[in-house]
Amino acid sequence: MLSCLALSRPLRRKSSDLAQLRVRALFSSIAENATKLPPPANDDIDFQSLPWNLNLPDQHYYLHLTTTPMEGWTNLHYDPSTDGGILTSKRSDGTLSSLYHYSQNPLRLTPATTSLNYGTTIWEGLACRRSPTSHKALVFRPQKNYARFVQGAHAMCLPPPSYELFMRGLQLVLQNNIHLLPPSPDIDPNTGVPLGGAKLYVRPMLMGSGQQLGLHSSPQVSLVYFVSPTGSYFQGKAMGGLKLHLERRRSRAARGGLGSVKCCGNYAVTMKPLFDWNACRDAKKLGFDDNLYLELDTYRQSSLNEAILQELSAANIFLVLKTGEIVTPSLKRGTILPGVTRDSVLELAKAFKDELQPIVAKSVGVSSSDITISVSERDVRVRDLLDAVEVFITGTAAEIVPVQSIATSPTPNDELEGVEEESLSVTFPHGQALPGGPVTTKLLEILREVMAEKRACNVTKDWLCDVYESPEVFRRGGMN
Repeated sequence: MLSCLALSRPLRRKSSDLAQLRVRALFSSIAENATKLPPPANDDIDFQSLPWNLNLPDQHYYLHLTTTPMEGWTNLHYDPSTDGGILTSKRSDGTLSSLYHYSQNPLRLTPATTSLNYGTTIWEGLACRRSPTSHKALVFRPQKNYARFVQGAHAMCLPPPSYELFMRGLQLVLQNNIHLLPPSPDIDPNTGVPLGGAKLYVRPMLMGSGQQLGLHSSPQVSLVYFVSPTGSYFQGKAMGGLKLHLERRRSRAARGGLGSVKCCGNYAVTMKPLFDWNACRDAKKLGFDDNLYLELDTYRQSSLNEAILQELSAANIFLVLKTGEIVTPSLKRGTILPGVTRDSVLELAKAFKDELQPIVAKSVGVSSSDITISVSERDVRVRDLLDAVEVFITGTAAEIVPVQSIATSPTPNDELEGVEEESLSVTFPHGQALPGGPVTTKLLEILREVMAEKRACNVTKDWLCDVYESPEVFRRGGMN
């Protein structure tokens, strides 16, 4: 969660060029569709210097549709049988009527907007990358994002869009911002594996945009898509793996709450533990990169080791144990966000288990014949950290990042309640340097190879969606 302002430094264009950029963006989907390839990356943008933030907003276009809870999303908004509707209708100048310039035509909200007063906003985060293999513009697993989007819509009493509407909106906002797609990542000359690079991040949002004072569902609902070219989430934050703070006092989510919903409140609750004005409670000022939260109902001051792990502020966590188990906390409690990268790592680890066998053995320090790999989701307790040889985190923005240490901090005197809490400090030697230990590194390589069309299996057959394919092929996924 960088605190940088939106950058204009990497941009060398003058504001007078915005009209030219708009024309280029608006007609790119038509001109380039014949070859199904995006235009070359914009040389005037230093993509590699971009942080994880909103960058170059004066070059963005966003999509915006509205409806009411009673009406919902219908064929009037988007009809997949004709590719018609409000979403694809055009103004007299040929531009999409649902498309707006981010800086010149910002979203208009009133003080009584439901989402501002009652937090009824959900969103998704997806990445579009330029393939180093085919040079196509590819979105990674949007089908999973849609499933989570629908779950969140129901949790916030918002009408979810159809799958066809969700995917067509995603496709159109990317086509109309394709001038912000970074170049393909470099390839490691030694391994042939794509290196990490910048991406075009996409955020679909569903929000209560109507006006009201009472606590009830919004009279108007907005579906919005916006983009930003970005670097890595943890870019520049650590020379080695992450240093995590084990948070024992404050809760990120509880059973029966919204911990599994990608809504605004899911993230707002993590800010104070990260950026508290009191240095004794501020994870950042204490030298940590992020907090690792517990299921607080399982924590007792005399038995920290039995407490169940949850997740970070905005990422899931994995452990590689001495037994050969690759494990991540279970979703069954309903307190953990079902991350798309989390699910991808689980699926890839199972699909390529045989290939991982000697890698896990190397990490543990035994021969390959002396260990059996298992991939699991279960309750992970603090004591499991003591048996871990590697720990890493996953997320759309972060991909896969190693962890070098997890520790508690001294409890502030005003929170002691007469009992000194147990402490914990564990270091993972494999996480001291990037890209991490043998298993972390291999899983990152496999993930990036899949994203770059350099590796595939039956599990991954529909994971990549080509922005310049037809709407039908795009929403189906898979490469032709």
